[in-house]
Amino acid sequence: MNAALAQIQALQKANGVQAGASVGDVATADGIDFRTILKNAINEVSSAQNNAQAKVQAFSTGDSSMSLEEVMVSLQKANISFQGMMAVRNRLIDAYKDVTNLQV
Repeated sequence: MNAALAQIQALQKANGVQAGASVGDVATADGIDFRTILKNAINEVSSAQNNAQAKVQAFSTGDSSMSLEEVMVSLQKANISFQGMMAVRNRLIDAYKDVTNLQV
């Protein structure tokens, strides 16, 4: 067990990861970390859904500048982005389960 821990710590030092740093704190050489990318993607999906909902409300209240086609396209865009985010979430959960099931 101690040998495995020593190997992990050696790999972390070789990759420039500080002991005690969380996964979200690890940045690549470009300065981009996974947490920021995931957070931005979630915000974009939320924005698309809010935009679609606003268009639906505008259309349902009789706003003459809002066409049915525009509403339907925005709803489909929001739906596709949400499905993509759910696929990413499912893959992350599967990866987490695989990691937790590893024998050390």
